[in-house]
Parts: sequence; structure tokens; C-alpha cells
Amino acid sequence: MTINSNNILATTTVPTPPVTPAPDPIAGVQLLGTIAVTKAVKQDAPAMATIGGATFTATFGHSVSKEDLEEFLTTTYSAEAVAAEFAEPKKTWLAAKTSGGKVVGIAQLLRGATHSSIDAPANEVAEMQKVYVDASVHGQGIGSKLISAVEQLAREEGLTQLWLTVWEENLKAQKLYNRLGYKKTGEIDFATGTCIQTDHVLVKHL
Repeated sequence: MTINSNNILATTTVPTPPVTPAPDPIAGVQLLGTIAVTKAVKQDAPAMATIGGATFTATFGHSVSKEDLEEFLTTTYSAEAVAAEFAEPKKTWLAAKTSGGKVVGIAQLLRGATHSSIDAPANEVAEMQKVYVDASVHGQGIGSKLISAVEQLAREEGLTQLWLTVWEENLKAQKLYNRLGYKKTGEIDFATGTCIQTDHVLVKHL
């Protein structure tokens, strides 16, 4: 069966109202209840920045200084910083949205990035970054749907491996990625200002 960009790949048993297609959807809009995962648009940047900043702060804020955290949020998760990344051809933002258009989750695919522990040419791999879900909708499977959408996009582009980094102390995220088929292949330093932390490198063969 041929799947076009308007097909719904997954639904729950809960009746779902029609969803207005977002601009430039990936092949196969994914639906969970009233949540659709599509390519984000620049106009989503303020909401995306809010989710990214809040999630990063909740996860890492206790482990870095206030000054380092504020600097990182300004350079990485301001609305301007997020919007600027839409102009980078190697990056694609995805957003999970309600039927009313509210952004409740984000994820990013970064092409051309690799790590020494990955056993494939750089042009066959990509990095999945910034998989964040609004705290108000945790526990509804939205994170898994975002991950699935990034994987699907990578497959459509002919990539063979997808990798990511996760903080060594974020056991909940590690458990999710392991359940979805990601395996640890190495470690990498992650800097938040002057604070250097250790991340696990996880890889999945697509």
C-alpha cells in the first residue's frame, strides 16, 4: 500500500476530530488522540523555545550554576535562537501539536553529525536532538511519537543509523531509548557554560 503525506499512521480508539494539515508535513502525519507530529514552521519558534527552556531547566537546572543556566537558555532556547535554526539546511525541527495548533512537544534531526563510536559513514547517519515534551502532557506517549517521526524522516532520506546523547543521570530517558532499540556505544562531554557533564551516546540501526 502506498502511504502519502495525508495518511494517518497511528490512532487511539478515542474518536479524533479532523486535523488541519501543517505546512510541509513529513510523509505520514502521525496522530495520537488529537496530537499530530509534523515538520515545525518558524512561527512555532516561541512555543518551541518555551518547551525547550522549561524542559532543560527541569532536567539540568539543579546541576549547573544559575549563571551558566541563564547563558545557555539565552543562546539555545530563546525564541530568536530557535527561529534562527530554521535557516540551517542540516537541521529539521518537528513539532507535536494539538488539533488547535498548540505545540506540546519538539524534536530535531541534525544531518552530517557523527561520533567516533558509530560504525557507519557520516553521510549515512544523523543525530536526534532536543526531544522535549511539555510537562502538562507527560505520560501520553508523545515523546515516543516524536522519536518515531524523526526515525521515519531519517529512513526517508536513506540514513542507516540514528544517534543521540542522554545525560548519564537521566535514567528515565535512558530507559525509554533502550526500550525503543537504542544501544549505548560511547560517551561524550556536554558543556553548559563552565559545567562539563557526561552524556551517553546511544545508537539505533534503522
